[in-house]
Amino acid sequence: MKIDAFLIKACLNEERKAQYTLYTQCYGFLMSICVRYMQDRDEAKDILNQGFYKILKNLDKYDTNIPFEAWSSKIMVNTIIDEYRKNKKRRELVEHIDTLLHVDNFSYSEANEADEMFDAEAIELMLQSLPKLSRIVFSMYAIEGYKHKEIAENLGMSENTSKWHVSAARKRLQKMIKASLNTSNSLNYGETPG
Repeated sequence: MKIDAFLIKACLNEERKAQYTLYTQCYGFLMSICVRYMQDRDEAKDILNQGFYKILKNLDKYDTNIPFEAWSSKIMVNTIIDEYRKNKKRRELVEHIDTLLHVDNFSYSEANEADEMFDAEAIELMLQSLPKLSRIVFSMYAIEGYKHKEIAENLGMSENTSKWHVSAARKRLQKMIKASLNTSNSLNYGETPG
């Protein structure tokens, strides 16, 4: 995503048309971040609009030596974290995952087969099926590159709780991938799934 310096200047001058143009140019990239963290698209759109408002309000602090994509994604993730903190009192900090089964023997050949079989949309759907807090922690760790210490500080939990959520999310994702591979293989051989 390449943002023109003239567009940024026009946005700094609060030109509505320029702000709308910036919004449309950033929409796909920023929405992909929001969808990773939020339960549904409406929730993702709400958080995207909050984050974009912060981007516009802080545009005067943007350093042109930093890629706009990196700068805006950091603001978006921070907006998601702020929203989580704001609503933290209304939800349980630790979600119980009773259906989580221990997945052993997930081999590299299965991982390679999964890589060939799944597209980004399928992986996104799997991420969406994770419990909300596990999805947030996993996305921050595995996708955004946060350390457990940073996640713990941002979300008000211990580092061990952060590690547990990443581990639980990985196991659940492995289980979903393995189940999809088994279903796909049985369909390829004319068997009925189940």
